[in-house]
Amino acid sequence: MEMLTEAKRRGLAGLAITDHGPAMKGRVNTTFFERLINPLDGIRLLKGMECNLVDDQGAVDFPMGSLKWADVLLLGIHPNTPQGLGAHANTAMLCNAIRKNPFLDIISHANEPQFPVDYNVVAAAAAFAGLAIEINNSKVLHKRCTPADTAALLDACKKSRCRVIVSSDAHALNEIGGDESVRPIIDSVRFPEELIVNATAERAFTFVEERRKFKT
Repeated sequence: MEMLTEAKRRGLAGLAITDHGPAMKGRVNTTFFERLINPLDGIRLLKGMECNLVDDQGAVDFPMGSLKWADVLLLGIHPNTPQGLGAHANTAMLCNAIRKNPFLDIISHANEPQFPVDYNVVAAAAAFAGLAIEINNSKVLHKRCTPADTAALLDACKKSRCRVIVSSDAHALNEIGGDESVRPIIDSVRFPEELIVNATAERAFTFVEERRKFKT
C-alpha cells in the first residue's frame, strides 16, 4: 500500500509489483495474487513476478497455480544461474525460455554484465513472441550496467522492432517511476516512441490485456 500511495502521489496511473520468484527467495505468495485487487482508488495494481531460469532448457520458477491472477510476468537471469557460462549459453537459455513459456511478457535487464547475452538474438526472439525488453533505470542509476550497454540493447530492439518497457525497478519509495538515468540514452539513440509500451498508461494497459490470453 505504501508503494501504491507514493506512485499515485507521483501521478502514475498504475504500478507493477513483481518480486523475485521462489528460486531467488522472493516473497510473493498466493494471498498477493488471489486477494489483493486494486486496493487503492485511483491507481491500478499490476500483479506479477520476476521469474528465474531453473535449468538450461528454459524452465522457469513461476507457480502455475497463480497464473490466472497474474498481470505481468518478467524473466531475467539471476544469481541462481551460474556465472561464467558465456553469452552463447545465456542467450540460448533465454531463447529456450521464451519459446517454452508463452505466458512471459518481459525480459528483464538483458544488459546485466554478469550474464552477457547476444542482444540482437534476444531482441529478435522477444519481438517474434510478442514480448517486451525491460530498459532498467535502476541498473544505470546505481552503475550496475553501463550507458553504452544500454544503448546497444536499445539499438538491438530498434533493429528488431522489439517493444521495450522503461522500468524504474524501484527498491525504495523515492525511486518509483524514475527514468532519469535511461531517458537520455533512449533519446540519444532516437528510439521510436511507438515501441515504448509504457509511454502512455493506455498503451501499457493494452499490452497487459493483449498478453492475458497466454495466462488462461
